[in-house]
Amino acid sequence: MQYHVGMIRMALTTKQEFLTGIVLIVAFILVSYGVHRYESDIALVLGNGGISSSIIFIFLTALFVIFIIPLDIVFLIPIGVILWGPVPTALMSIAGWTLGALVAFGIARTYGLPLVRKLVGERRARMFGEHIPIHDLFWSVVFLRLLVPVDLLSYALGLFSQLSWRKYLVATALGVTPFGFFFAFAGTLPFWYQLFALCCVLLLVSFLLIRFVRP
Repeated sequence: MQYHVGMIRMALTTKQEFLTGIVLIVAFILVSYGVHRYESDIALVLGNGGISSSIIFIFLTALFVIFIIPLDIVFLIPIGVILWGPVPTALMSIAGWTLGALVAFGIARTYGLPLVRKLVGERRARMFGEHIPIHDLFWSVVFLRLLVPVDLLSYALGLFSQLSWRKYLVATALGVTPFGFFFAFAGTLPFWYQLFALCCVLLLVSFLLIRFVRP
């Protein structure tokens, strides 16, 4: 479990990643509130959703993962819940995240550090790569998906691990599934419930900071 502790410490001490996560959660709550308030207007403009809309949703989600643009959580999921409901939105988010992660993994595995350097930066990729465990890599990837962004970990695994494509695909799908359902169903909650959940997240992060980061 030493590498798990190391990854927790690394994730929590990356100030930029931590602040970005908090901003995204706050933005998600505000957008969800706005979407619910104008639900009928949004449904009227976008329609009831369909196969083409679902494909676009998955494609955009994957694209945001590849280029590290976290707008899928902020905008796509709240809107998706209005159009399709929480379960289909969760499944489409999982599909998009997995597809984007697979492409990012393939870019790193095929083109190596020169291209990854341009997309995410060499320092960030190496920082994650240093904490990739050698043993029991499959379940470690599942675990790490719960801690670090999909995109950065995908590039790091493509560069610095020997994980096969098939195992990577399955591990990624398993790891992002809880987030898919969490955000989809969180988007259906009333505003004050979401605000309470944000406070719980902040308390949890504070506990982890004290437990794993404090000297």
